Order: sequence, then structure tokens, then C-alpha cells
Amino acid sequence: MPRRVLEIARWTCVEMLRERILYVVLLFATLLVASSSVLTPLAPGAQKKVVADFGLAAIDLLGVLVILLSGSTLVRRDIDRRSLDVLLSKPLTRLEYLLGKCLGLLATLAILLAAMTGILALALQATGFGFKSRYLLAVFGSGLEMVVVASIAVLFSTFTSPTLAALFTLALFVAGSLNAGMLRLLHASGGNKLLESLSLGVPELGLFNLRGEVVHGVPVAAGRLIVGSAYALAFAITALYAAALVFRRREFR
Repeated sequence: MPRRVLEIARWTCVEMLRERILYVVLLFATLLVASSSVLTPLAPGAQKKVVADFGLAAIDLLGVLVILLSGSTLVRRDIDRRSLDVLLSKPLTRLEYLLGKCLGLLATLAILLAAMTGILALALQATGFGFKSRYLLAVFGSGLEMVVVASIAVLFSTFTSPTLAALFTLALFVAGSLNAGMLRLLHASGGNKLLESLSLGVPELGLFNLRGEVVHGVPVAAGRLIVGSAYALAFAITALYAAALVFRRREFR
């Protein structure tokens, strides 16, 4: 990988970590995971499952929130500050620029994911339940989901405003989370060719949701992890390539 791509990724990661929003989200994650212990009296005998499921869900949703707040502004921020003109005047292709920005975003998410996982482990230890190694599978699934959602945010950030990019990304996230259930309903009702065709463009995010299995101790097949990893990588590459094609047509002067 070209050094210039890694340099852009490094500066993007440093810049995002300096933003207050990430620290606010991290604090919010701490409060969410800590407050999950309040739910334990609602489920006698299943307190550990409630705390673990709540914490893993919070990790997933807060990671997506960071993408919506920060990922949708990746390109616009450089355009507004005129730093994009300087970058593109150097021997740097637009694909390399987008790849660097996306890698920087993913590096930030990886750091945040690790921090929130540590917070969850501490919360489970504090409540006397303990952190099981299988919970890391759910965290890994959330990480794959974030790769897909981050690539979508980068794609939309290349041709629309940050607000619209965040809204479009959120819409696809919600649609992707419900995609499998909607397809089952369509097949049960006889099917709708138009809706089924549209669903092909929606990411299958349900593939990455492993919370139910790990919380209830159900084994996760290795094949699902392999397929999920391959799907996330293929989707991200496709989205970034499409982003580069769109970005190549834009003029900033």
C-alpha cells in the first residue's frame, strides 16, 4: 500500500480522535453499559444475558453513530478548508485519497471498539458476571458491520452534503438490518419482484449480528465468520470504487 495512503489514514485518525464527539460517545457508552445493571431486576435468573446483550448492542449502535457524525463529513471538511486542493495537487489519486480517509475512519472505529469492549468487560466484572471470550465474536461482527457502513458513508460523502450523507447512510443501515426479515415476509406473501430487486442493493447487515448466539451460548459456525468477512471486504471495495468513480467527476475549483 502506498505510503501516502497510510499518511492520510494516520492524519484522519488523529484528527478524528481529537474531536470532542468521540469522547462524548465514549462517555455515553460508559453510561449505557453501566446503566444496563439497572435492567437486571427485570429478568431474574437472566441478569448476565441482559447486561451482556445490552452492552453489545450499545457498542454496535454507538459505532454506527460515530460513522454518521464523523464519516459523513470526511470529504466535506477537506473541501471547506481547501486542504483537498493541496492534497490533489500532489502525486495522489482520488482513489488513494478516499482509501486513506476510509482507513483512517476504520482505525478510529477500531480504537473506539476496543475501548468500549474494555468498558463492557469492566462492567460485567463489576456486576459479578464476568466477561466471556465468546463475546468477542459479537464485537468482531459489529466491526465487520462498521466496515460496510463506513464505506457507505464515504460513498455518500463524495457527492452530497454531510446531513444528507448521514441520512442516506442511516437509511441503508436500518434497511440492511431489516433486510433478511423483510425478504422472509415477501417470500411468505408470494413475493414482489420489484422489492426483491431493490433489496439487492441493500447491505445484508443481519449477517454480522451475532449477539443472540454468543449471549445464549449458541456456537457460531466458522463458515459464517468467513462468509461475513468476505462479504464485508467485497462490499467495502465495491463502495470505495464507486466513490472514486463519482469523486473523479467532481471539480473543486
